Amino acid sequence: MERWGPERLDELARLVDRALPQERLTADELLASSWDDPGIVLGTPSGDGAVSAVVRSFGELRIGWVKLIVVAPERQREGVGKALLHTAETWAFDQGASEVQLGGAAPFYLWPGVDVEMLGMLCLAESSGYESVGSEINMALPTEFRAEPPAGVALRRVLDDRDIEAVQTFVSAHWPWWRPELDRGVEQGGCHAAFTVSAHDVVGFACHSVNRSGWIGPMGTDPQRRHAGVGHALLGALCADLMVAHITRAEISWVGPVRFYAKAGARVSRSFRSYRKRR
Repeated sequence: MERWGPERLDELARLVDRALPQERLTADELLASSWDDPGIVLGTPSGDGAVSAVVRSFGELRIGWVKLIVVAPERQREGVGKALLHTAETWAFDQGASEVQLGGAAPFYLWPGVDVEMLGMLCLAESSGYESVGSEINMALPTEFRAEPPAGVALRRVLDDRDIEAVQTFVSAHWPWWRPELDRGVEQGGCHAAFTVSAHDVVGFACHSVNRSGWIGPMGTDPQRRHAGVGHALLGALCADLMVAHITRAEISWVGPVRFYAKAGARVSRSFRSYRKRR
């Protein structure tokens, strides 16, 4: 295996498009996931396989994630994928990781786990000694969805410096682990927030297309203002953005409150298995 730098981006994008055409991953999404988020990209000298991985620290705990593993269709079932995975694991463990997980890698990721329809990857995980430790789902929602904000609340795109600072403070207070995704969403122009009309206090926020085009998340409402319509109004604002971009179906990523999205008309669209391998 050899290390791939961002100069191999177009090559990686072509490889992903051949092996995973249904994912419609763009070069920009691969660049953000594989190189803008410091980690490593390793590939075969012939260019028929590649793997992207990252190690994150949580105090003294270090965890590795395999973000992407892709093999050219004509080279699948020849052991290329297993060799790539083993190389990425070795790198992660050498960086001090106590375990390696497949998918996930929040805040910057391509999938919440291993899609249950990717049979080859499920088999590779099991044959490589990974254990299944849970599951996650995505939900899909037509972008025609709209909802009016409750009385006394106004929505606006987060562009003004004062709004940006207020939303950053709000998210840091309630969900500090979402700050990197929020900051990227603001930078890309895909973040909306809900403010009280009287005091201009932030009571909710929502982002789209942070990691994948058309994917919704993260989003959250002030715990004291839930069940009042703030969240659905923000969801509708995101859907309006996506409709303008000619996206007919929003993908809600790594769903937490299923009932909240189901009330808006969303349905389960994808399921993922979480895998872990300890050192």
